[in-house]
Amino acid sequence: MASSTRRPVFAAIDVGTNAVRMDLARPEADGTLETFLRERDAVRPGEGVFTHGVMPRETADRLVGALRRYAALSRRHGARVRAVATSAMREAGNRSDILQRVRDEAGLELEIISGEDEARLICLGVLNRAPPRTRSVVMDLGGGSTEVVLATGQRPEGLWSLPLGAVRLTEQFDTAGEVTPFQLRRMRGAVRERLHAAFPVAAMDLPPVALGSSGTIRAVVRFAAQGDSYATPDQLTHAVEALAAMSPGERGEHFEPRRAEVIVAGALLLEESMRHLGLRGISAIKRGLRDGMLVELSSADLGTTPPRALPGFLGTLAVG
Repeated sequence: MASSTRRPVFAAIDVGTNAVRMDLARPEADGTLETFLRERDAVRPGEGVFTHGVMPRETADRLVGALRRYAALSRRHGARVRAVATSAMREAGNRSDILQRVRDEAGLELEIISGEDEARLICLGVLNRAPPRTRSVVMDLGGGSTEVVLATGQRPEGLWSLPLGAVRLTEQFDTAGEVTPFQLRRMRGAVRERLHAAFPVAAMDLPPVALGSSGTIRAVVRFAAQGDSYATPDQLTHAVEALAAMSPGERGEHFEPRRAEVIVAGALLLEESMRHLGLRGISAIKRGLRDGMLVELSSADLGTTPPRALPGFLGTLAVG
């Protein structure tokens, strides 16, 4: 009992586009991290940001409220905290005001990280302790951006962040409610055009199966594969067609409400990304950005440094 209380506690707070999350973890004797508390609030920090350029006051209020609660939980456990924000906050014109509110009202220093750093932390979280010669491709499909990492072992060779996400596309093409075939064609054409214009990974020799780390990917894969954690591009195509043909109420029977609103865009983006990259399948996993943050916090505590990208192999696209 006494030894467990002496172990340090780490808190990883992630202000995403669709939700705000926190993981609390402590190191085990073998160096692995035990996550003992997870919190999630469907705040939707990105709501309106991609269309209006600012975070509305009511959204900021929800965000600050969630972060105030997370800060209190972190203090209760004596945790060493890192709090980061991604795509929505990167693009919010009033981000400085929100950061100040978080500092004043929650007592947290919220760090807005680049798309490249987001991809690096996802890689670290997914591939921590991976065999040193194993080549992997990792995908994370968020609300505002999509990150792709090519790595050997746990060391990234290429990091890409693209301004394509489930919330962003849902707002742009108005697909939260009924989705017409015309809307679906327009969204598919725009996604395909952006991938082909901006994403050089398709020309690289990638492993055939990706590891998918985000909640959207897990939800889409489970639906497409009827509860399994592995899906093929053809299964995803069928899933997109089935989801687009459903009413909002029918989609709500398969997903929680906030996820149901953006699931058509998320499924289409995953399908098109896999086809563009020439992947044979994707395996949905439960590790990602916060796991990478926890690994870094633990490494800093031990005085070690996680692997960085190999010089000369880093390709980054962070647009928007």
